[in-house]
Amino acid sequence: MPKIIIPPIALHPGQQRILESEARFRVISAGRRFGKTMLAVEWLALAEGGAIEGAPVAFFSPTYKLLLDVWSDMERTLKPVIRKASKTEMRIELITGGKIDFWTLEDPNAGRGRKYKRIVLDESAHARYLQEAWERAISPTLTDYRGEAWFISTPNGLNYFHTLFRRGESEPGWQSFQMPTVTNPFIPHDEIESARQQLPELVFRQEYLAEFVTFGAGLVKPEQIQESVTPKGMATYMGVDLAISTKSGADYTAIAVVSKCPDTGTVYVLDMVRFRSSFNDMIKSIKSMADKWKPAMINIEQVQYQAAVVQELIRSTDLPVRGVRPDKDKVTRFLPLLTRYEQGKVIHDSSLPLYFTDELLSFPQGEHDDCVDALVYAFRASSSTEFLMA
Repeated sequence: MPKIIIPPIALHPGQQRILESEARFRVISAGRRFGKTMLAVEWLALAEGGAIEGAPVAFFSPTYKLLLDVWSDMERTLKPVIRKASKTEMRIELITGGKIDFWTLEDPNAGRGRKYKRIVLDESAHARYLQEAWERAISPTLTDYRGEAWFISTPNGLNYFHTLFRRGESEPGWQSFQMPTVTNPFIPHDEIESARQQLPELVFRQEYLAEFVTFGAGLVKPEQIQESVTPKGMATYMGVDLAISTKSGADYTAIAVVSKCPDTGTVYVLDMVRFRSSFNDMIKSIKSMADKWKPAMINIEQVQYQAAVVQELIRSTDLPVRGVRPDKDKVTRFLPLLTRYEQGKVIHDSSLPLYFTDELLSFPQGEHDDCVDALVYAFRASSSTEFLMA
């Protein structure tokens, strides 16, 4: 077969930087008009190792409507080398043997059973089933070829796309990129500046600066989070928010540990963990945390099936366990702590995990609030007159 040449797409430096990365998994937080679709077409279809060289690849999008736009771009770009293009099957087959499948992430089983060398998950932050689809269906499609994946999106709060972005900042094999609109030199700067003047600040930061922000939430502001060393000798208290499930996407069990200064009322957040586990492993985790901190009181949420955890701990241990029932809505329960955050009377230990900070800053509209609930129960344990006993 004669060598096939399709003129390369002209990429700007920001796009080129992503393309040249050697990370297997790339997470791209991109502002509007950055040029992410063009970049996806180049990498999946035209770049070395892509469909043009016979590789099976796939493009995932949150909705069918968004998928059709990319389909049209791909079909137009690859027309000289297309053997078959079927909108019914949502597949383009090239004369080189390469195949490009198109999937909508409205189906959490998208891609299940296929094998791909490269995939792009477009507008990932706007996919309702992103975590479930990635972990259960899409990630396994890369196994045979040790394939690569790109997650590209404008941010949409602190959801699972944000979790992946965090992973790209620290885990081997992953890399994250923040690409504001201004990275694209073909977008007039005065247009971007006009958007800055016309849009609310948070909207502009998300849509044009590709920053992760939260809307209508943010009860606790970033500047209200203080870190310091906890004074010695104060009693410790634990709070546990239960979720007995190991399923991906389910709520977490969260355990918080705090101390409270009896003189000033300042609350010190000492430790925080969250996890998904079975009943027996959950019991072990609570015991382990209690052994570490020797709490004077452990408040555990007790609603329906969760009562079994409280009963088992009381039966099998001498831990100071109390079951508490949530008496009000989540925000109302959090207000006493919010007041202390605003007064500078909540201090965080520097070792607390980032996911706790993310939950706190996005509460009450974040993807998860288990750590916040656990913190409320721990705070109640430190203030015995605020208990609501089961």
